[in-house]
Amino acid sequence: MAATLSTGLKLAEPRDDRPSLQTMPPEIINLIFEYLVPQPPEIGETRPVGYHQLLEEEEPWFDFTRCRRGLRSMCLASRRLSQLAFPLLYRVIALWDETAVLLFLRTLTDKPEYGPWTRYLSCHLTLSELSVIRNIRQLLPRYLDTFRPAPGGGVLITAARHFLQMLRAFLPQMVATEGDFDHVPQALICFIMMFVTKVETILLQVPISDDQQEYEVLCEQIKGLKELFSREPEAIPLQHVHTLMLQGDPELLAEIGKDECECDVPEVWGSQPRKYASLFASCPRLTTLEVSSDDGVWTSAYDEARLFPSGPSGDDDKGPPPPFLGNIRHIYLHNSVAYPGDLHHLLLNAPMLETLYMSPRDDVEFREALEDNSLEVAHPEALDIALANHAKHLRNLDVSWQDISGFESLVGPEGRLTSLATMPTLEVLCVQMGLLYGKPAAVLETPLVELLPPNLIELVLEDWWFFNVRLLSELPKWTSAEKVRYYQDEHSYRVNALRTLVRFARDVRSRLLKLRKVALVCKIPWKWVLEGAVDIEFHFEEVKRLFLEQGVEFSVRSDEL
Repeated sequence: MAATLSTGLKLAEPRDDRPSLQTMPPEIINLIFEYLVPQPPEIGETRPVGYHQLLEEEEPWFDFTRCRRGLRSMCLASRRLSQLAFPLLYRVIALWDETAVLLFLRTLTDKPEYGPWTRYLSCHLTLSELSVIRNIRQLLPRYLDTFRPAPGGGVLITAARHFLQMLRAFLPQMVATEGDFDHVPQALICFIMMFVTKVETILLQVPISDDQQEYEVLCEQIKGLKELFSREPEAIPLQHVHTLMLQGDPELLAEIGKDECECDVPEVWGSQPRKYASLFASCPRLTTLEVSSDDGVWTSAYDEARLFPSGPSGDDDKGPPPPFLGNIRHIYLHNSVAYPGDLHHLLLNAPMLETLYMSPRDDVEFREALEDNSLEVAHPEALDIALANHAKHLRNLDVSWQDISGFESLVGPEGRLTSLATMPTLEVLCVQMGLLYGKPAAVLETPLVELLPPNLIELVLEDWWFFNVRLLSELPKWTSAEKVRYYQDEHSYRVNALRTLVRFARDVRSRLLKLRKVALVCKIPWKWVLEGAVDIEFHFEEVKRLFLEQGVEFSVRSDEL
C-alpha cells in the first residue's frame, strides 16, 4: 500500500524505467535480433543429428539450431516482435531432409512474399541419390494435397500451380513406379530457387559417385528460366547469387573413408564442377565458387568431349565455348585431389581469377605419374606455366600437396614455381618451401627474397618437403625418445633454415617494399620442438627481431598432430 503524507496526499508508485524489448526502438531490436541469425557451418559438414543430441561446442549445427529456436520464440512473443523477427527467420535456410524440402516449398507457394527474405539457401541432400528419390516419392501423397498456391497470374505462381497439377496427375504412377520420376527432387529445388529471388549464397550437395546421376535436369531447368521469365525479365531468379558452394556428399565421403567400407570405391571420384557450367552462366553476378571433395578434373566438358569422343559431334564448326569459369574471381577447393596439372586447366578456364585456394585430400595417392618425368623441364601443362601466362589478375594464392613425387614436371622446372617472382598482382601467398626450392639443398643457392612476388603483403611459408610424407603415418606413434632423436638429427636442417630466414629478414626491404606479415608453419613439430626443454618460439627470437626492425610482423606455429 502506498505511503501517505501528513497532508493526506498519496505518494506515487515507483516507475520501472528500464527498457524492454516491447519499448525499445525497432532499430535497436533489429540489431539484437541480427545476432540470432544463424551462421551456417562450413562447406563439407554432414547433416545434423537429432536436435537434443547436438552437443554444444562439438556439433557445428548446435548454434544454428539454437539461434533459429530463439528467433522463432520472438515470433511468438508478440505481434510487434514477430514483425521484426519473422523476416530474419527466413534469412538463412538449411534443408536437411526431404520433409523440409516439401514444407519449405509449400510455405513459399502459399506465401511467395516470404521468398525475398532469404539470403542463404543450402540443400544437404544428394538429389539424385536413390534413398532421397524414394523418400520424396513416399512423402508426396502425404503433403501434396496440403499445398495451397497463392492467387495471382505472374509467371512464378502460374508455373508453380502447373507443376503441382502435374505432380497430382502423375502421383499414382509416381508412387508405384521406380525410375520414371527420378528428377522430381531436382525440380523441387529448382522451384525453391525460383521463389527465393534475393538469395545471395547457395549450397548444393552434389554427387561424388558414378552410381548417382549428375544434376543435368536441374541445370537444364535453371538454364530455361531466362526464357520462362521473358515477359518478366526483372523477376528472373538467381540474379543476386554471388557465391555458389558445391558440396561433395560428406556422408558418402565418410563411408568411403572407413577401413571396413564394403562399397565399391572408384579409382577417381568426387564432385565434378565442370558439369555445372550452365548453372554458373545462369548466375550473372556469381564471383565466388567453393567446392568440396572435387575429382580434380578442371578441363571443360567441351575439352573432355574433344579429347575422349564417344561419337560424331556437330559442334566442331562452332568452335570452343568460352571458359566455363569466365566470371569467377574466387575459387576455394576443400579436400581436393587436384594435382598441379589440373590447376593449370583451372586457370585456363578462370581468366579473371583473383583468389585460388586448395587444400588437398588426405590419404590419397596421385594418379600414375607421367612417363616423361624430367625434373629440368616443365611440362606444357605445368602449374608454373599457367601462373605465368593465365593468372594476370591473381592476388591470393594458397595451394599445397602432401606429395608430388613423380609430378615435379607438372609443377615447374625442378618441381619449382619459378613464375611467382614475376607476378606483380600477387599480394597474399601461402606456399610450401618444397614448391619454392624443389629440395632443401637449394636454399643455400638462391636468397628467398628473390623467389617471391614483388608486391607481396602477406606471406605464409610452410616448412614442408615432399620426401617427409613417409613420416605422416609414423609421427602419431612416436615415443618421447624417438621425438628427441629426430630433433637431434635435424640440427643441421634448423641451422640452414634459420640462416635462410635471417638473410630474408635482412634483405626483405631490398625488394618486398609492401610486405607486412610473415608466418612460418612447421608441419612436423619435432623438427623444432623438444618436449619439456625447447619450444618452437626459442629458435626464432632473432628472426622476429630482425623482421620487426623492417616493420614486418613475424610469427611461427606448428601443426598439432
